[in-house]
Amino acid sequence: MAMGYPKKWKTDRFKREAPAPLKFGADGKFKILHITDIHDVEPIMDDDEDRSIPERRDLETLNVIESLVAKTNPDLVVFGGDNISGYWEEFTYDLVQSTINKITKPIRDRNIPLCVVFGNHDGEVGFHTEFQMMQYMEYPNCRSNLNDADVYGTGNCCVTIKSSKGDKDAFAIWLMDSNDYERNSTGDFSYDHVHDDQIAWYEKRAEELNKANGGEPLPAILFQHIPVQQELDGFKVVTENDEYTFSRDGNYYALGHEILEGRVRETPCPPNMEKEYREQFESWKKTGDIFAAFFGHDHVNDFKMTVDGIDLYQTLGAGYFTYGMEHGGRLIVLDENNPRELYTESIEIPQITDLGKY
Repeated sequence: MAMGYPKKWKTDRFKREAPAPLKFGADGKFKILHITDIHDVEPIMDDDEDRSIPERRDLETLNVIESLVAKTNPDLVVFGGDNISGYWEEFTYDLVQSTINKITKPIRDRNIPLCVVFGNHDGEVGFHTEFQMMQYMEYPNCRSNLNDADVYGTGNCCVTIKSSKGDKDAFAIWLMDSNDYERNSTGDFSYDHVHDDQIAWYEKRAEELNKANGGEPLPAILFQHIPVQQELDGFKVVTENDEYTFSRDGNYYALGHEILEGRVRETPCPPNMEKEYREQFESWKKTGDIFAAFFGHDHVNDFKMTVDGIDLYQTLGAGYFTYGMEHGGRLIVLDENNPRELYTESIEIPQITDLGKY
């Protein structure tokens, strides 16, 4: 297991000039590409006897990123966590660096702004997310940072979009670290969640933005990896278990395709412990700025649901080094003239090799 990170990374070279602010176009639109669960590694790390398999998985993964970027021509790309398969013990610092360089190349080649959140797997065997964020920040057009404030996790920050005239902040994008794992009272691991100090920072920063917006909440969306517990509220609780239900926390839930837009192909995986973690979503409702949130984590789900007036979206996973038969991303188009309404499209990218479905 890797411990700490080399002294050569503890430098001031990440203090850099701020890039030009993000801005709505002359047409009043701003396009965001959400790419999540890339899960990439270097093929050399995979010990499969058939060397073409990891090579093709890598090729397919990179093709998904390249194809999504080329197809959508976005104003911003957001990596949604589990960007690398950080549970592979074969990773070294150099391989982490080369993998990150590889998955960001289609974005860097086009000089597209990039934001990053982390998932439960990115730093799983000890390659800290702080070290990884430093690699992303080597790209001058990376808009994420280590943290906007001294709070739990890595990469908690708020990025604003200027009006098309450039005279004011017209929109906010929240990037939150949903962290990785937490133990329960029996010692078992479960998925973690956004912590209380992160929520307090969000509320304080949102209040500052609201004051600058004439006392009105600045319209906002949010990206994080692990979905909120309230996602389960969008499903119907039923009494019988059959092929159209899933079980969580002692309840049976109907898959409920009739109440969702998109596809539900696996059990949603918000935090699952002795208590429900509902504080973050309740904070959004109280603050009034966030009207839509985008998650990864569930690789093959790409649905939308609305809970208490807030839209919750799942985005398809992009990577081939993990499970999932469908791979792609999500286009999000914001409208300066209708800031609380957005257009979104789930985009699936076909395979280009004979790797097969798995």
